[in-house]
Amino acid sequence: MSWTERIGGFVPDLPKLGREAEIAVYLIHNSNDAEDYFFLFDFEEFVDRSKGGIFVRPVLRVFAGRDDFSRVRFARQFREVFAREFDRMRSELGDKGEKRGWLSWNFNVVDLISDFVATMVLGLALSVGRMVLGKMALPAILKGKSAEAKLADEIDRTKGQVEAALAALDVSLHPELLAHAERVGGTQKRADLKREAWPLPDYVRAHLGDGESGSWW
Repeated sequence: MSWTERIGGFVPDLPKLGREAEIAVYLIHNSNDAEDYFFLFDFEEFVDRSKGGIFVRPVLRVFAGRDDFSRVRFARQFREVFAREFDRMRSELGDKGEKRGWLSWNFNVVDLISDFVATMVLGLALSVGRMVLGKMALPAILKGKSAEAKLADEIDRTKGQVEAALAALDVSLHPELLAHAERVGGTQKRADLKREAWPLPDYVRAHLGDGESGSWW
């Protein structure tokens, strides 16, 4: 029996996924410190396709201006900020009555674990989503816990798997982000630039100096 069945039906079956929808993320450095950066998220394509009522298959693309930052630290920060911005996006769209697909996948578990759907989407984008809703037996140590506690433990474990996948994620160097990193004191070899990423979206250019993470769509 799968763990989803053993916790009393708190989690529905994994929806059938439709077309791919890219989620572009831009890592912006603030200074010459390789660990001093923030994220700008572009959920526009994901939102547009989700509004069509389909559960799109998320595809994550991350662009940066340097690649000498700690991937372990990046993974933790990225997961936490992604979950916060994704949940904020879903909430704001819900207030406008524009939720579809992943954006309207609401059920009682969301009240228990605020970033459940964001973790799901990020896990699917990193090919570890089956660890959230797949056929996974619960460890014996979880026996006797409430359904809510079991689910929370499973999601925490999945977050660890997501962070491991993020730490191994290929990050594309972007020419404009490279130029920005150099302006704030960073240096980076110009090899392996993804020229198809040129130019940056206007909203990214407009917020390069913000110094804090955010999302636009």
